[in-house]
Amino acid sequence: MTTEEITRSGMQALWRHMPWQPFQWGPHKVSVMGRTPRNPTPLDVPEEYVAPQLRRLVRPFSAQRATPTSPGPELEVIDRTQYQLVRVEDLTADRFPNTFLCRRCDMFLVVRPGERPPNCPAGHGPMPQFQFAEVHNCGLLREMSPPRCARGCRAPMRLHATNQLKVGQWFWSCSKCSQRSDTGVMRFCNGCGNGRFSVSRVPQNSVHYAQHLTVLNPPDRASYGALAGGDIRAAAVGQLIGAVRPGLGTLAEAAGTAEADPEATARAMAATLGVGEDDPLFAAMLERARQQSASSGGWRADVDALGLDEGTLEALGDEALALARASEANPLTLDQLESDPPAARLTPIYARYRELLDKYCLAEVRLLRELPVAHIVAGYSRMSPTHQQVTRRGAVPTRFNFFPNERSDRYPMYGRRANTEGLLVRLDPQVVISWLVDSGVVPVDPGVTTEAGAYRWLLQHCPSVSDIFNPPEHHLTRAVLGLVHSMSHRFMKALATRCGLHSDSLAEYLFPSAAGFLIYANTRSEFTLGGIEHVFRYDLADALTELDADPRCVFDPPCRRSFGGACAACLHTSEVACERFNTELDRNKLFGTLPPPVGAAPVPAAGASTEPAWRAFWRP
Repeated sequence: MTTEEITRSGMQALWRHMPWQPFQWGPHKVSVMGRTPRNPTPLDVPEEYVAPQLRRLVRPFSAQRATPTSPGPELEVIDRTQYQLVRVEDLTADRFPNTFLCRRCDMFLVVRPGERPPNCPAGHGPMPQFQFAEVHNCGLLREMSPPRCARGCRAPMRLHATNQLKVGQWFWSCSKCSQRSDTGVMRFCNGCGNGRFSVSRVPQNSVHYAQHLTVLNPPDRASYGALAGGDIRAAAVGQLIGAVRPGLGTLAEAAGTAEADPEATARAMAATLGVGEDDPLFAAMLERARQQSASSGGWRADVDALGLDEGTLEALGDEALALARASEANPLTLDQLESDPPAARLTPIYARYRELLDKYCLAEVRLLRELPVAHIVAGYSRMSPTHQQVTRRGAVPTRFNFFPNERSDRYPMYGRRANTEGLLVRLDPQVVISWLVDSGVVPVDPGVTTEAGAYRWLLQHCPSVSDIFNPPEHHLTRAVLGLVHSMSHRFMKALATRCGLHSDSLAEYLFPSAAGFLIYANTRSEFTLGGIEHVFRYDLADALTELDADPRCVFDPPCRRSFGGACAACLHTSEVACERFNTELDRNKLFGTLPPPVGAAPVPAAGASTEPAWRAFWRP
């Protein structure tokens, strides 16, 4: 049999055993490739809710094939809702590649998928699987196909020099006449016609990069109706700037009252129910409508005053909505800890927490004890995790590939809901603006004196982050994103040493427009360990003091002066933990730009000759 059923948990399968993903299987490490499940069941997350995140994910890929009349095929799929969210289940795999190579005589054979592994025609016994295949950035992944002998022999071909690391040194020859073939191993891709394909060992990361996104506290399909209105994301922006009171219930009420007159609605409801104006119930209904209008219905003018266009408002609103929903995931705040400490001896420790929050310019650190998340793999790419592969010959475009569906015209996107824990951290937005002013990025101090006013200023002057691959074009957005992202990595490393999880088992979710970030346990198990909660209750002070305990890197001063202030020894984490593939990181934003050596001219950072002289965000 060449098809086997895969028994793995949903989280394991989501990252290692997806359709069209090659991997090794079984005790003999046979290379296989996942097949498309036949009858997947829907994932309990509405497709429309994740559409803004999907647009940001595919936009860089789609822009490479955009035309004056089309934003690109990938964006068209999202805009038409030509996709469906399904669960990871009913997974099977086929042997791939079906190519075999004799290690003694270099005989190369290709068999059909249902056939058993062949024996060497020269009598050298069973032939091992040759786990190399043709791969290209367009999504091509297929078995190697040997050329025919130029002399017309119908004998099998031999593949020589496979012990050489450079595939360019491999060559074909006829097993009958020994004529060397003029056809090379690497040929032009006939799938897209754009360059040569590569020959790579298939069970490795470069052959399959999952294009995934994380959805925080997603609604289920039954409760999505309260969020389906077009004003829910605008209301979330209103909540961020203080125009809507905190809470998901208040947010839903605000979205429902954006266009309607609450008093007129109350009068119409009274008429429908037959309640007269002299009835006490009528007066109670009007009073309730007035309270609702005062608490949540008058926010639209404040949001409109920001002057945001529709696209920017959708992007900022999606970020603000994710922040609002995450904040209410069974939170535990410092106020709650202080009001009800587990033991009296912890009271001075919690007081120390307050002092450290002020020292590190943090507005809040909140524990999310039961944070629902949905991990969704929307598609995949080959050879590069981003929309471009950087090579010695220049940038090579990489294509986004949706998973095919033989039974429907809607592309499946595989996902899994799970519960985890995390720490939500918000920087003081007033201090962020002061840092921008002191660093010379903002020439004139805007004179913001309130937190709500600071958020308003940031939303008006820092355009939203459009995608996760390219650096923001606007200098203010790039500065704030770099600050938030660098602090997130610093926080992640400090938390990992105390919560019982490796830093690669933590992940981040950035809220650059709100000057905040979330660090959560990215474990692929079905339970919550509780290590982050332990740190929040008992060890947060030590974790905070480690943020600026040692600003140096083993590769300083070159790392900090000439290479962007971030490398694998200081701020980088694994790609599964970082939201932006270790880009937009800079220790200079946290600890200040180093002065040039005595008697030497200033050395600009690589690729950033106009980089500001950053003031340390954490003042000594």
